[in-house]
Amino acid sequence: MALRRDAAPSRERIERHGAEGYWPRSGPSEALARATREAPGHVAFVESGLRVTVGDLSRRVDALVRGMRRLGIDRGDVVSWQLPSWIEGIALHFAIDRLGAVSNPLLPILREREVAFIARQAGSRALFVPGTHRGFDHRAMAIDVRERCPELEHVVVVRGEPASGQVGFRTLEDGPAGPVEASPRGPHEVSAIFYTSGTTAEPKGVLHTPSTLGHFLAVQQAALGDGAAVGILWFPLTHVGGICAFGTAPVAQRTRAVLLDPFEPECALRAIEAEGVTSAGGPTPILQALLSAPGFSPGRVASVRVAGIGATDVPPELVREVARGLGAFVYRSYGMTECPMATAGLRGDPPHALCGTDGRPSPGVVLRIVDESGREVGAGCEGEIELFGPQLFVGYADPALDRDAILPDGFLRTGDLAIRDEAGFVRITGRRKDVILRKGENLSAKAIEDELHEHPAVAEAAVVGLPDPACGERVCACIVPRPGVPAPDLRALGAFLRGRGVMVQKIPEQVEILAELPRNATGKVRKHELRARLAAAGRRA
Repeated sequence: MALRRDAAPSRERIERHGAEGYWPRSGPSEALARATREAPGHVAFVESGLRVTVGDLSRRVDALVRGMRRLGIDRGDVVSWQLPSWIEGIALHFAIDRLGAVSNPLLPILREREVAFIARQAGSRALFVPGTHRGFDHRAMAIDVRERCPELEHVVVVRGEPASGQVGFRTLEDGPAGPVEASPRGPHEVSAIFYTSGTTAEPKGVLHTPSTLGHFLAVQQAALGDGAAVGILWFPLTHVGGICAFGTAPVAQRTRAVLLDPFEPECALRAIEAEGVTSAGGPTPILQALLSAPGFSPGRVASVRVAGIGATDVPPELVREVARGLGAFVYRSYGMTECPMATAGLRGDPPHALCGTDGRPSPGVVLRIVDESGREVGAGCEGEIELFGPQLFVGYADPALDRDAILPDGFLRTGDLAIRDEAGFVRITGRRKDVILRKGENLSAKAIEDELHEHPAVAEAAVVGLPDPACGERVCACIVPRPGVPAPDLRALGAFLRGRGVMVQKIPEQVEILAELPRNATGKVRKHELRARLAAAGRRA
């Protein structure tokens, strides 16, 4: 695949949209070189008791650069890597950037079909995998992927013995020493490909540059404020927020990342206590699990000063629960792989906005809400979000996808529905495709979910539309009850919603009680899987 080399938006387009602060930014390897000169002893990462300084990381990166060059990997090559939240993944990401190659982080839950699809589309020269992780043999999978992708030349195994024809990670690191020269990269050259989680179709390769990812880091740093000193990573390192905020940021901004894999609430609480974690944000299910852990107490999280919640739907009640439980400033944010952290709540925002909205557009981001004809709508009116800004990606790996997603003026069509109030706060109301069509009326699934989350017996809720001969689609609520609380039945939920003044059409006509909701690695509910399960079980109203 021929990747775009110069992806800078035109000056005319930037000036037209007024994207403030749109200036070139450097990448991870430049940040590491600067930190190595200025603060080599800074402890940037902690993993399983191992403390890694900037100097330690720099030496490891140099060794990896030499090792990859011995394999013939160099500037412009795509390097895919599917690693847990290990220090090896962070070192590899910096080394890829130092080479001028293209980093392609893959979520650990992806399997042969998805990995082979990505390797073929991205034109990967190398694939780095763990040996065995969480009971799954990634080495065996990589053999199958390599057979399906003849252009994939190298498979490198991390923390495991390589199979025949594979390379050990330590072999790369332990090779002969020698000078290491960086391959300079322009701020608008493609430096990373992140693949979306693919909840409904094939994953989409999202192209980013040092400048787009650098602006994302700046926006997040501003939102965290003085709480950024020590963060804990308990979602995938290979997510765009993982490798940027917990890989690059600790080096570039002299903060510290505590790497936790796998997430286990008691281990997380011990890490927060031991390291004095100040920032403990993450997806909805992780924070819910932390607050409900048997060993949780406010005293164990006293160091935490800030927690951002994003990457998935955020019930307003969860914001209040996290704020009470952690005793910290809690904010919601909205974004996607294509445009990370497009909006965020900030200190000083009114309580109703922090709990009930996703904040206002981040610095430099231009957000407009449009109707089905593309005309902007006023405050209080629902429409689709379109985005432009300095952290906006530069296109998809498959250029054919650009035609439907990127408008002629450079804005991204997100497919997300929202309402903006008079003060500029944005509230996500659902997905354009996540609408239940009942008797000719469009019902937002998210709006119903937000109401259900207010029920004292509901821990999690997902609403889907199911085929119905009488009304087209009926509203089905999939409920995970709170531990130790009787699960609400259809009648109880109906009475609760009517008591809250919810219109009759939105009240579920079917309720399914589940032990858990199916989610992808970033916490988003896989609604297509829910629908398939219910269809296979022959559920009918």
